[in-house]
Amino acid sequence: MAWYALFVMTGQEHKVASTISRYWQIDGLRPFVPMFDARFKKANKVLSEKRRWIPGYVFLESEMSGIELYMQIKPHVSRTESALKLLRYGTGNTDLSFEIQETERNFLQQLLNDEQCVEMSHGYIKGTSIVVTDGPMVGMEGLIKKVNRHKMEAVIDAFMFGNIREVTIGLEIVSKLP
Repeated sequence: MAWYALFVMTGQEHKVASTISRYWQIDGLRPFVPMFDARFKKANKVLSEKRRWIPGYVFLESEMSGIELYMQIKPHVSRTESALKLLRYGTGNTDLSFEIQETERNFLQQLLNDEQCVEMSHGYIKGTSIVVTDGPMVGMEGLIKKVNRHKMEAVIDAFMFGNIREVTIGLEIVSKLP
């Protein structure tokens, strides 16, 4: 199965994914919005919620080739005001110019679970380095740019859509060792 990215208005990702599922009537097309598990403290309680992981994009999973998918969804995109365009790599109109690169897809699949959500990772700080003990970020400590211990979040550099982007994931720092 190939993955494609549909560029949409930020904040409208779930609405567009729902519209695709209900009204577009395209066989073998599965839209999803990647989420991440966010935890935060409010009134001395730790609360959990799912947040959009990559704002402005709805991912499409399909067995269709890039050109075939583009031709199928083109009329629907023009009628759906929140969907803007299918992401394209480069300027060509080949199948591979629409498909998310295999290395990028593998990276995303490594972080996402079966419900297309990045689960909370846990770790500790030892001196000046971060050690992730469990969760999808195990072994990827080098990608972490900064950590906000109070919000239980980390900002990582991720190679997506042909360039490096900063994305936020859930990371709970359990302890700080000298």
